[in-house]
Amino acid sequence: MRDRDELDALRGRVDTLEEQLATARKELQDHRDDDRAARVEQLERQLEDARRALDQLGREVDAVRGRPRRSLAVPILALLAGLGVCAMVAGHALRGPAPDTTDGVPGPVPASPPEPVPAPSALAPEAAPAPPGPAAPAPEKPLRRATATWQAAVARATGLPLAAGAPCTVEAELTSSGDDIRVPSLQVICGGKPIYRSSDPLNGMSMFSSGVEEDSDAEPGTHVYLLSYQDKGSRAGERAEVSLDSARRAGAVWRDSAPAYRIELTLAYQSLPVAGEPLLDATRRALRRSARVTESTGPSPVKADARCALHVAPLPRGGKCRTRLACGGRMLYGAGTTGVSECTVEGDHVVRVHDGNTTQDGGDPALDLDVATGRVTVRDEEKHGAWTVGVQLDPAAGEGQ
Repeated sequence: MRDRDELDALRGRVDTLEEQLATARKELQDHRDDDRAARVEQLERQLEDARRALDQLGREVDAVRGRPRRSLAVPILALLAGLGVCAMVAGHALRGPAPDTTDGVPGPVPASPPEPVPAPSALAPEAAPAPPGPAAPAPEKPLRRATATWQAAVARATGLPLAAGAPCTVEAELTSSGDDIRVPSLQVICGGKPIYRSSDPLNGMSMFSSGVEEDSDAEPGTHVYLLSYQDKGSRAGERAEVSLDSARRAGAVWRDSAPAYRIELTLAYQSLPVAGEPLLDATRRALRRSARVTESTGPSPVKADARCALHVAPLPRGGKCRTRLACGGRMLYGAGTTGVSECTVEGDHVVRVHDGNTTQDGGDPALDLDVATGRVTVRDEEKHGAWTVGVQLDPAAGEGQ
């Protein structure tokens, strides 16, 4: 009964999360901002966890309902023994009375008919073997771990004695089983003291989300990380609120309860290099190429001959990649949480990326990448007019994927 109640409760939670996610996606489509994007990501993670728990509990209930049926061997043996006794009684009756004797001399004794052998009865078939139990779940992949550090500086500070330009660091513990990266702990340190720690007690509510991207660094065997981290909500107690986005090079830590303060940060785009194996399986398949702007039309944000850096990383869900194209010091495609689009991966190589929506429809410009020709086209429509940028990838010799 308890399993059934838990199953019904989980089904209800999945339905509720699906409704909330649909509403949040619609709100994000109507009013695109970071808070709504973070809420959609949080609901997607919660829905995934709830579905996984529902699937596990369903397998456990199926295992309980699938107990082996009672064996019929004992009734069949009893039936065979009964048939044997009946055959013996019938044989004794067929022998008849004892033969007569004359003057004490026994007469001829008639031959007794052979005892009938009981014919095999049409017995019920043997019980079918019990159905196999549920397959054992695949063993969990071992967690890979890393500690990453982002350099930062105070942009503005109120409530704490921190001057503009004071150095800060963001330190995060990262874990992954190969598919995505989670952030179990994080702290922000300014002036030698922590102004945010995820381990501090929470007295209130938390709208939490995190996202980490991994890229290979120039030094072989090292990797760098982009970070998005949100822990917001009305609260009291020790834990402050925080919002960090290294792709936007910005962050903030604040607390509304006494002692109240707010620290705005400039944040490094990537972490300091971390030595060791990559956390993500997809990192080995990422495409990294330098490039050059060959043409620029309309009010485009970059000019011809500007140098570019392209990074395309396949995502765990098939058929999708996250693409970033920076030219002339500007993120031309993939700023912030955008940059996810359709892609084709053959073997371990990205061969094509396509995004047909402009900023008005998809949050970032349209992009088409054909690795075979080395051609990238980015276009968009803004209030000042439409623009197009053509980019040519540098030869891959010596760079690889």
